[in-house]
Amino acid sequence: MLEKGIISTRQFIFMLFMIITSFTALHVPGMLIGHAGRDAWLSVIGGWFLDVLLAIVYAYLGLRFPGENFVQYSITILGKKAGALVGSLFPLFFLVVCSLLQRGLAFFIKSSFLPNMPLEIIILTGAMIIAYGAYRGIEVIGRVSEILGPIYFISIIILVVLILPEAEINKLKPQFDEGFYPFLSGAPLIVTFYGICIMMGMFIPINNRIENGFLSKFVAVSMGAFVVGSIVLLAVSVFGYDQVKNMVNPGLGLTRIVNVGRFLERGEIVWMMIAVGAAIMSSAMMIWAFSLGISQVLTLQSYKPLVMPAVLLSSILAATSFENHIEHVYFIQYSYPIFAAAIETGLILFLLFAALLLKKKGKSL
Repeated sequence: MLEKGIISTRQFIFMLFMIITSFTALHVPGMLIGHAGRDAWLSVIGGWFLDVLLAIVYAYLGLRFPGENFVQYSITILGKKAGALVGSLFPLFFLVVCSLLQRGLAFFIKSSFLPNMPLEIIILTGAMIIAYGAYRGIEVIGRVSEILGPIYFISIIILVVLILPEAEINKLKPQFDEGFYPFLSGAPLIVTFYGICIMMGMFIPINNRIENGFLSKFVAVSMGAFVVGSIVLLAVSVFGYDQVKNMVNPGLGLTRIVNVGRFLERGEIVWMMIAVGAAIMSSAMMIWAFSLGISQVLTLQSYKPLVMPAVLLSSILAATSFENHIEHVYFIQYSYPIFAAAIETGLILFLLFAALLLKKKGKSL
């Protein structure tokens, strides 16, 4: 077994939570508000429901093939050659997500706090930390996530409490002013971002209680939906739809209005430090999953030799794939959801039906 580390259910939950929120909270609120308007919060709920349904499939396959992640049971179901081809699509997906997260995080830091710093330097600095985390292994990532995850979640709750007095419920009205289509179409859109936590398929076989796979995903995506939903609701009710639809990062805008006497006047700096830490750990998980998955496809003895090349490739993609931030946003809004849905939903349903039709099960069943 390439990965001998074991994680607890608590670590499982906070690792998934950080994966969901670090990517989704960074990119989705402004995009979703622009798409679904004042009804964006309904899309958040709809996406949560769809993702919970998808979690049932991943949890079932994890129990049907105990001790195997989705790269391994792709080979078990489809055979060595076809299974290796299909299974490799999962780690490649994680590599793409990691590069998008690195790019988005670097732009967030540059535009908000370090405008004179070259984007490539920010990406490179983060890449070194990401590589170290991935190389140290999943148990170290799990322990850090168990500490950082609750801090991140509690900071969001505190942020909500501090901003709530500024909210005006009338700014959320009228509901359904453009019909049902905007929020109904927004739900499948956001589920492709929640769906990044298909990472549960890599975590289930190394969880000390594999039967807790669905519970972990349910709790994590519920926490993530609360974070995204809170940002969406507060952004619209504080700034108004006409203003917030043009904001790049509504979450950052909310943190900037927090002012607790002279004690806390630059809350965005504290929130940024926590959010950046969560994003770096999430990226480390992506690189770990990519390296482990490709190692299993190539039947290598260890995944660690692939960590540095993976981080280098991800960083190059992050720095060179887009000429400017607008191209990056357009890709995430229009191209990424199609690509993500094909992997997160289409591919896993294909494996489920193939396993049932071919009557494939894990070796211990």
